[in-house]
Amino acid sequence: MNENPKSVLICGESGHGKSASLLGIKDRKDVLYLNCESGKPLPFKNSFKKKTITDPEDIIDYLDQLEQMGSENPYNFVVIDTVSFMMDMYETQYVLNSSNTMKAWGDYGQFFKRLMTATAKVDAFFIMLGHLDAFLNEEEGMMRYQVPVKGALAKKGLEAYFTTVIYVKKMRIKDIEKAKIQNPLLNISAKEERLGFKHVFLTESDKTTIGGRIRSPLGMWDDDELYIDNDVSHVLKRLVEYYAED
Repeated sequence: MNENPKSVLICGESGHGKSASLLGIKDRKDVLYLNCESGKPLPFKNSFKKKTITDPEDIIDYLDQLEQMGSENPYNFVVIDTVSFMMDMYETQYVLNSSNTMKAWGDYGQFFKRLMTATAKVDAFFIMLGHLDAFLNEEEGMMRYQVPVKGALAKKGLEAYFTTVIYVKKMRIKDIEKAKIQNPLLNISAKEERLGFKHVFLTESDKTTIGGRIRSPLGMWDDDELYIDNDVSHVLKRLVEYYAED
């Protein structure tokens, strides 16, 4: 399996703050933003280099170009928004109208593996956003959460290809206010207090997401850092610190 330690998967339900999590890097000009959602704009001004993706294979072509640039690559961060729409696009363009659907579904799974292999060859941090689906596993009697994909890829899940998977979630202030006492990465603003909710990152599963696929390198987060601000810069900083210790 191709895991890139410099890749992060941020996933959550619609409206829970996936896009807002990029606010912490909005002023950086070394971000390549690959938009797979028909050019849908981000909800804030930013300095990203934006490219609208109309063919998923173009993403791998872009990454091959960055690899060839080597030290001349101008981007320290690459964002794919979202992997869910990217895989849907691949299905529409390469699977549904194929004369050999069995081979096409195999190519569907191989595409994501090729993508992750390509990321590992580029000296940059990869931030991928994904929609999160919830479903009831009747055999286990519990809710399961995953980024929806199809074919053989669904058995293993996209999450298995990442060392770091973070959930973003809209939570009530009263459910997280005690967590901020020993946690400098969780800040509740006056506006959030008034609204009564905050978008947060979950760095590991809590009682509401036991059936999820959240994961991080062992020891990367302190016990008090279950909930943190939905700011991807916190995650990137911690990844840099973690792997700098090797």
